[in-house]
Amino acid sequence: MHNTAETDFNTPVHPLSEHQLSRLKQAVNDLNTEQLTWSSGYLAGLGAKPLPAARTETVPVMTILFATQGGNARSVAEALASAATDRGFETRIVAADDYRPRDLVREKLLIAVISTQGEGDPPESAHEIFRFLNGKKPPRLEQLKYCVLGLGDSSYDLFCKAGRDLDHRLQQLGAVPLVDRIDADVDFQALTQGWYEQILKNADNLLPSGQARVIPLLRDIPGTRRHDRNHPYRSEVLDVRTITTPDARSAVHHLVLGIDIDSLVYQPGDSLGVHFHNDPSLVREILDLAGLTGEEPVDLSGETATLAESLGRRLELTQLHPSVVTRWAEHTENAELQTLASDLNKLRSFAGTRQFIDLLRAYPGHIGATELVKLLQPLQPRLYSIASSQSAFEDEIHLTVSTLQFQAHGRNHLGGASGYLTKRIEAGDAVDIYIVENRGFRLPQDQDAPIIMVGAGTGIAPFRAFLQERELQTGGGRNWLMFGNRHFHRDFLYQTDWLRYRKTGLLNRASVAFSRDGEPGTYVQNRLMEEGAEVYRWLQDGAHLYVCGGIEMEKAVQQTILKIARDQGSLTQETAVEYIEDLRTQGRYQRDVY
Repeated sequence: MHNTAETDFNTPVHPLSEHQLSRLKQAVNDLNTEQLTWSSGYLAGLGAKPLPAARTETVPVMTILFATQGGNARSVAEALASAATDRGFETRIVAADDYRPRDLVREKLLIAVISTQGEGDPPESAHEIFRFLNGKKPPRLEQLKYCVLGLGDSSYDLFCKAGRDLDHRLQQLGAVPLVDRIDADVDFQALTQGWYEQILKNADNLLPSGQARVIPLLRDIPGTRRHDRNHPYRSEVLDVRTITTPDARSAVHHLVLGIDIDSLVYQPGDSLGVHFHNDPSLVREILDLAGLTGEEPVDLSGETATLAESLGRRLELTQLHPSVVTRWAEHTENAELQTLASDLNKLRSFAGTRQFIDLLRAYPGHIGATELVKLLQPLQPRLYSIASSQSAFEDEIHLTVSTLQFQAHGRNHLGGASGYLTKRIEAGDAVDIYIVENRGFRLPQDQDAPIIMVGAGTGIAPFRAFLQERELQTGGGRNWLMFGNRHFHRDFLYQTDWLRYRKTGLLNRASVAFSRDGEPGTYVQNRLMEEGAEVYRWLQDGAHLYVCGGIEMEKAVQQTILKIARDQGSLTQETAVEYIEDLRTQGRYQRDVY
């Protein structure tokens, strides 16, 4: 693990036994600077105050398990853990990929916060838990009381499916819900406070009568707050430049953001959450259509601001949510729109191809400032794969951002975050950001292990970070890049980087597919199939396979790998599926899809 702080244990005099010193070394070996700082404060606090009496075994530990793709589940889990600790509960918060599924048989009280990705799939980090629960001989869990919070987006067909599947399976195995499952939409933060209270109230009933609470000794240690979506880091923009030609269908930009190495730590494979502002011209047009000035005072989560400020920085304008269409249909009492909103499939299709401005233009109506604020969804930060390694650029974060721009419904449309990052900011400006760990998309710990990286479009970003990291490692693992885009001359992203790595020998193989050049319709999955024998040899040699890009691309790649396994390994369809599952279980097939 890079960026690990060095700790000197060679001091000649210390009060620890050799065994204790060895265990301490192991415990801090992979901690970064921020984590070491927190740990030192924690240990100092333990040394300064007497420890509380141990709980009796009759009091269940509250295990809070989170499985996240974009970081939201983690933030909810941490907030619940804080509230539970303040109430005197003994809590254990754990990421799904750090959890041993067989420990479920020993749990008494489990709170699961899980997001849904792709087409109803659980996050990669929860793959092994789901596989365990749905295996041939899953354990009975009658001793377990649990609850599930599912996070998702109701604009997708399989809304919160991962949470629903987990809830259903736990009940099948005999576990008893502590509270009913909640399926939270994109505005999940509005639901969570009441959910915390309901859980803690019901959990109170599990404590023995008269049991004394354990009040936490240590709360917030000064200077150790983690930057997250609610506490972002203010970063300076160092560079914004275009890396495609002017005639490329989509303009792609390379951004460089400055960071303080003591404040933000990231690894190759992580993503960056970006808070952005809506286009002021779009805000003005919406105000005009709604018959409002923008100076009207409104309340958002207990804070008062003008309507224009709220539309610019706090409310979602460029991703039209189906619930907004439904509420606007009710507000305007437009029969045509009400009919459309009553058909869920048509509603999702309508919302998926429009922005809020299109709704106002097609179905005009006046609305008060307060009602407009209640109508819209909160503005959500956007996530981008980090295109740099902190080992190579310790005080920078690089992003690869494609400008979403299209003509539809009688007007030009611009993506909210991509428009902000590529058209409305420049060097010297500041952007609010936070790191989103993606522990399910990591380089092998074995630096000699070969890797195959498959990316399309801006899905190339994390592989730039991977190769920067591997260039500085001492291992000799082979590296194979497969990249796809439209045109060789227009949008071969980071071409000079790949040529340099080929020249130095770091990049052992490179396979490209440009779907609008030469052979029409040639994509990365076609290149995979063409080189199937070599792909299979690499996998048999222990290669780790990484895929980054759109959902449809990843599905096509997975089907291609299945076919390669069948053809090259003489496997049946069933054993080929098991082969892919084994790769995932071993952490050798990792995906970052959007």
